[in-house]
Amino acid sequence: MLHDRRSASLRWIVRFITVALAGCLSSASPVAQATAIEEARFIQLGGVEQWITIRGANRESPVLLILHGGPGEAQSPLVSTWEPLERDFVVLQWDQRGGGRTLARAGAAGQATSLELLTLDGLELARYLRGYLRTDSVVLVGHSWGSFLGVHIVKRQPQLFKAFVGTGQVTTWRSMVEAQYAYALSRARSEPNAAAVAELESQGVPASDNFDQYLVMRRWLNRYLATSDLQWISKQDALVQSALGATDLMAYRQGFRTMTGLSSTVFAMDVFSLGFDFKTPFFLIQGSDDHIASTELSSSYFDKINAPVKRMTLIEGAGHFAPMTHMQQFAAALRDDFSRLPH
Repeated sequence: MLHDRRSASLRWIVRFITVALAGCLSSASPVAQATAIEEARFIQLGGVEQWITIRGANRESPVLLILHGGPGEAQSPLVSTWEPLERDFVVLQWDQRGGGRTLARAGAAGQATSLELLTLDGLELARYLRGYLRTDSVVLVGHSWGSFLGVHIVKRQPQLFKAFVGTGQVTTWRSMVEAQYAYALSRARSEPNAAAVAELESQGVPASDNFDQYLVMRRWLNRYLATSDLQWISKQDALVQSALGATDLMAYRQGFRTMTGLSSTVFAMDVFSLGFDFKTPFFLIQGSDDHIASTELSSSYFDKINAPVKRMTLIEGAGHFAPMTHMQQFAAALRDDFSRLPH
């Protein structure tokens, strides 16, 4: 009798749990939504609270750790621009020291910034992501300044990364400035623009350590960038304004001054000096009309790379800001690149 009662009770409990689970499953979202991830918060990196956003349709997808350019040009307010990548990847935006909400939290005076600190922060962030998301598929994606920082990071501890992707790939500061100057002067002469020609010829190629001279040259160069780059520059601030409150917007704009604080590092940028042997796959996705980080120079660098897997994709008509202006092509190239990796 006691045994029958226990059996009946057990059957009732099992039936209750089964019905409850069935109800939960019937009302649950599709798998892609159930496993989606969307987070925005501060984490400790190098003893400093730093801002990250993590977004993806499926939290088990490969992770793209985005290294923004600048220095100081945070991309985390521009989630809509990077959203197309979220279908196939988990996209991690990180406001580096001296940029975005990370700068807003600590203030410029309370936040030391250097290439070494940024490198160590990046490595710590990669280890955090591997543990938090339980994945060994972290792909480092560096744009412009971020491509320079990324080479330092991936060469320091390649075992943390599935691959490295450069875009707007930096080579050496001196060679890039010489290419920028030659292009700006050529375009000014062909326009013709007498004022630009006179000022550029009078100054000559900016000295490697003279930022004021560089700004004079860059003012003319910016007139002759790829059309898509000019369009992006004209609308970027409006997109950021719509995403940020007053305090964070002020910090975002202050972040562009980070380049001044890291000027000696920027003036000495030279990825060639780090060597051409990579233990991780190396991918380059470059705008065909990049006149900030010359595509010709980036291609020359790529040709010298020795890596387990390597591939270069040119996006026709894109300039320096190819990920922002030609995202569909950029995303397709990334998917293709990832398909080539050993799994």
